[in-house]
Amino acid sequence: MTTIQRPVIVGVDGSPAAFGAVRWAADEAVRLRLPLRITHALGVPGPPEEVTDEQGLVLNAAVEARRWYPGLHVTTSTWFGQPAHALREQSRHAELVVVGSRGHGGFHSLLVGSVGVQLAGYAYCPVLVVHHAERWSGPEAQLPSHGPVVVGTDGSAGGLLALEAAFGEASARRVPLVAVRVWQPPTSRLARRPDPDKLAAELDADLERLRAKDPAVEAEARVRQGVPVPVLLDEARDALMIVLGARGHGGFTGLHLGAVAQHVLEHADSPVLIARH
Repeated sequence: MTTIQRPVIVGVDGSPAAFGAVRWAADEAVRLRLPLRITHALGVPGPPEEVTDEQGLVLNAAVEARRWYPGLHVTTSTWFGQPAHALREQSRHAELVVVGSRGHGGFHSLLVGSVGVQLAGYAYCPVLVVHHAERWSGPEAQLPSHGPVVVGTDGSAGGLLALEAAFGEASARRVPLVAVRVWQPPTSRLARRPDPDKLAAELDADLERLRAKDPAVEAEARVRQGVPVPVLLDEARDALMIVLGARGHGGFTGLHLGAVAQHVLEHADSPVLIARH
């Protein structure tokens, strides 16, 4: 019986940031042992020669990906329509979608706050947004191999999913994992004050279950008091990657991307992985 592999998908537009995103996507595909699909949104249909030029973007990106990672199975696709919609539809059958935080051309609106946030909130699979991806677009650029994977978790289902995804990234990259749980003093005298020791014990228990999968991962639990977004950004100053769940405690039913995840996504310097089922 043949198993159909769900690819890693990356959106490109010919910009340096897009080539940097392809570099990250190819690296993830190799680590996950999956094929890579490079895609581009054409917007509204134009003259045939314009479509041919646009298709050249994905073909050039595929050449670079194969040069970086010989043996990687790479395919390309072009879609008519808006970038966010095209990538969201493709995410139905993907293992991961990767985008740079900024671009131009067919993905001219590929900005954190538009396409990146839409995908993080509505994609059908995890989304990796690579900030300042142009840093890794050149042939001499090396992807970071040091620094911890930092994950924000709050004990919710989304937080646990993020913790599992972060542990997997740390294990595959052989780097430390820093799991952060943030608590805030109650704003009302009637509200119960969180117990930091209990939160630390819960986080340690969650990490212990994951350590059984790979005891070699150096995993550290940190429980801090403060406002979640500034604390997470502070913890991630030297991070290789930040991992968050799409939603945590306190979210509304129709809110597909939590406020903490959205603010970290908008202000982080490191790549941000939004874990989703």
